[in-house]
Amino acid sequence: MGIRISAAILAAGLSLSVYSDPVRAQALILDGEEIADAKLMAAARAEKELNVYGTYPSENMSDALEGFKKDTGLKIEYVRVPTSRLYDRVVAEFAAGKLLVDYADLTDLTLMKDWVSRGVMAKHKVPWHDKIQPELRDKDGHWYYVVRPVQTIAVNTELVKEADYPKSWKDTFDPKWREKMGMPNIEGGGAALTLFAFLRMKVDPDSWKKIAALNPRTYPSSAPNVNDLVRGRTSAAYGGLSSFAEQIENKAPLKIIIPEEGMAAFGAMGNVTTTAQHPNAAKVYVQYMTSKRGSSLISKSGSYGTHPDAAVPEAVGIKLPTQDKGWNISPDEWDRIHETWFKEWKAVFERK
Repeated sequence: MGIRISAAILAAGLSLSVYSDPVRAQALILDGEEIADAKLMAAARAEKELNVYGTYPSENMSDALEGFKKDTGLKIEYVRVPTSRLYDRVVAEFAAGKLLVDYADLTDLTLMKDWVSRGVMAKHKVPWHDKIQPELRDKDGHWYYVVRPVQTIAVNTELVKEADYPKSWKDTFDPKWREKMGMPNIEGGGAALTLFAFLRMKVDPDSWKKIAALNPRTYPSSAPNVNDLVRGRTSAAYGGLSSFAEQIENKAPLKIIIPEEGMAAFGAMGNVTTTAQHPNAAKVYVQYMTSKRGSSLISKSGSYGTHPDAAVPEAVGIKLPTQDKGWNISPDEWDRIHETWFKEWKAVFERK
């Protein structure tokens, strides 16, 4: 006999799931939203577990991963692999017929589209597909952003007076920052390309030339960029908010700036694989991570989630703006610029 869930229970946002008997599992309802219906929960509970290949550090996903295990009763093995290695690993395992992972994500839209074309990614639409910003999902449901770290500005407070802190991206174009700025190389990944696309498309079409005129230091990855800021080799830097926040938690003399124009956001996108051994548990995982509950837990790491109604991120006492201030490049824009803008960036920043 089916179990009816009253509107009152739904409004209360209770989590309903009978863990002891998968066959009788009830719908998973959290924060007033049905994350998984009773049929999917029963199938997922019968599978008991799932395996995940994730590109985002597990420590930054800890709140969401722990919440998922507690709320669903499912076991999860989360293996973190950087995008460049994970792409090759999945392609090789898929070609050999040995891809057993249930969910996988990447931080590069080009590589994700290649997975889709190879048949790696299943088509699975979450219940709130149409509510999610088009920039944050594949229109056919092959992938969704799960976590979106933001790129912002930080200054070394031992070198920069409070009166000189930039309030906007445009403030960092001032000649006073000449040879004092650090930033990622555009080839550093999707986050770097999105940052420079944001600066050029949303802040100032001539931003690259204005920044290049300051002779900034460029870095192939986040770690040396942030480390040089902490050590005082640069006075200010563009970079990931979570990286700056981690240094502040370790008592580094940094100040994070939330620019007036907003911030570039780019992170990990993924979905169920076509070879999943636990496909129903994987579907619950995707729906949980893109739900209001999952996205709100992700926000605790200082990154934006996917669901439009999720809590805004917080980090080291800083509450970020609403989601609309976290700008993502659309898949169509990515296709249009990702090859040509690499060359243009090099022509501007690496000119002799």
